[in-house]
Amino acid sequence: MTMVLAILRARPEQADALEAALREVAGATLREPGALAYTVGRQDGERFLVVERYADRAARDAHFAAPYVTGLLARFPQLLAGEPQVEFADELSTHAR
Repeated sequence: MTMVLAILRARPEQADALEAALREVAGATLREPGALAYTVGRQDGERFLVVERYADRAARDAHFAAPYVTGLLARFPQLLAGEPQVEFADELSTHAR
């Protein structure tokens, strides 16, 4: 399995718009084959954490090629106060109930 961690800081006036867009992408992502989880958290009003899990790299790559993802990425200059921080990793362990 593979995972993605993204830290996004919204422009203050765009924070609610970013939240809405992330919620929309989360719903669409869970309909993708190989998408296991897409979690969005909001911190301090303008900071967002996104944790994504995929069955494999092919599923992750397909996600980033989806039109709703490329559309959101194209809006980042308008929505974000700076560059997104994005990390990719192979998942070693998961503990969940």
